[in-house]
Amino acid sequence: MANDKIYPLTIPKWGLTMEEGMISTWLLEEGDEVEVETEVLEVATDKITQPIESPVDGILRRIIGEEGEEYPVKALIGIIAAEDVSDEEINAFIDSYEGVVGSADGDDDDEEMDEDATDDRSSEVVRKPMSKMRATIAKTVTASWEIPQFPVTMIVDMTQAKQLRENLKASDQGVSMNDIILKACAGAIRKYPMANAQLDGKDYLLNSQINIAMAVAVDEDLFMPVIKRCESLSLSELAEAAKELVVKVKDGSVGEEELSGGNFAVSNLGMFGVENFAALVPPGMAAILAVGGINDEVVVRNGKIVPVPVMRVTLMSDHRIVDGMYAANFLVELKRLLENPENL
Repeated sequence: MANDKIYPLTIPKWGLTMEEGMISTWLLEEGDEVEVETEVLEVATDKITQPIESPVDGILRRIIGEEGEEYPVKALIGIIAAEDVSDEEINAFIDSYEGVVGSADGDDDDEEMDEDATDDRSSEVVRKPMSKMRATIAKTVTASWEIPQFPVTMIVDMTQAKQLRENLKASDQGVSMNDIILKACAGAIRKYPMANAQLDGKDYLLNSQINIAMAVAVDEDLFMPVIKRCESLSLSELAEAAKELVVKVKDGSVGEEELSGGNFAVSNLGMFGVENFAALVPPGMAAILAVGGINDEVVVRNGKIVPVPVMRVTLMSDHRIVDGMYAANFLVELKRLLENPENL
């Protein structure tokens, strides 16, 4: 224990970009005994909610941080201490704590004013608090909007890709169309690596690894888990990695490691009937591919009118890293791979 008998509970830092956390739930009450690895409370970041475990034996002597409130990393939010530690010693420890101390005392005046304001309103407007995740999404898209970006759209004939998926399905291989698209993106990035680069001042950082983030929606929240080292994965291995990440997102077990390190992103709305759209480039990445649905369209081949399953993809790129010609060449390569999927 810190000070041998007193241990401070603080907001942890679970990733390089984490700056604050919100106390989701206190799992214990003041006076409860704790042992090593006892889950004391849950903290929510902009990406995940995870429990904080006690690293020591003792008693939860003081709850400082409030549920639903955000605190910066390392802020003091609680105290675990031995039974023989006096309240005066705990108060002195809190007073001498170097850093931010969370407060369990709310601002009563503000609460009363808010209540009065609510009473004066006319069942016309319903106030819905923004969740931690939605607040983070709002912050991210605002940052994305500041990136000078442009869209380039291409139509892809998905005849052979659909046939490949049917063949794999018949052989009990669980490969989705999204997996095939992800693998094709990895192939196109290998030929056009600037789509996988980052901007660092006046330098470009060319990443040797192809780490692709894929958009996964859960209720009203949006996650971007990252499939690492796609350049070294076979199609079936990539499909398995993607499936595992989706399961972790949906059951709430996805961690900071799985949500970090993406260099390129894919957002697929095709399953919702969306034919074409543009997605915002995530901060820190060079590009994102927006994938529409596969629909039969009439084309002329060898003088005959035939239906062809086509898909529209839009590459949204950071113009500081990728220009129009480069984006077009990237999509030409992506189109080639998807129309000849045996090369995947």
